Amino acid sequence: MIGVWVTGWVGARGYESRTEGRVHAALRHDTSGDWEYIIHEPSSEELVAVSETLHKHPARRLTIVTNDSLSTTEAALTAGLGVVTSDEALMVADMSGQDVESPRPAEGFTIETERDGKHAYVSIHLEDDPEVVAASGHVAVVDEYAVFDRIITANDFRRRGLGSLVMRALVSLALEHDVEEGLLVASTDGQALYHYLGWTPIGSIVTLEGQKD
Repeated sequence: MIGVWVTGWVGARGYESRTEGRVHAALRHDTSGDWEYIIHEPSSEELVAVSETLHKHPARRLTIVTNDSLSTTEAALTAGLGVVTSDEALMVADMSGQDVESPRPAEGFTIETERDGKHAYVSIHLEDDPEVVAASGHVAVVDEYAVFDRIITANDFRRRGLGSLVMRALVSLALEHDVEEGLLVASTDGQALYHYLGWTPIGSIVTLEGQKD
């Protein structure tokens, strides 16, 4: 499942990717300009090996998906790593009970959709000023999964239900394919919304960095 999420995530963002054993890697050209490694519940040997790489390349990051973020953080600190974030969660939802109908836009807004094979993008715009993007998001279909990413609501348009509207629109697009479950990574703020929409956390996300001079 972690590999599926990584495939959808790198596809959504246009990252170069590679896999070595259980370690996935994505070249984050839009942020650090360097590699980020992703692994599920690394062994001590795997953690030490990746830690050595991070110490040599300070711009690189390690993201761990774990069911025990406290123990993972302690092991990472022992390996000399620093915690960048530890408050995100990998979440899953059953797609069979989701609404297949595309939602109507909220009053004063329009919804635009773009399809590109198994990728789809939704953006919500002000009706009176279409250049303003109030909220947006992306979904990629990987095997029987729908991987959601970059669900963003602009600061000026928060708490208007636009995030939920984006998700409903993306779900309807994903259900044009034969998908069974949805996957996404949510911030602390986003987890409340997704829980309301029927999503369940299945792992914590801990992102780490190497030693700094």
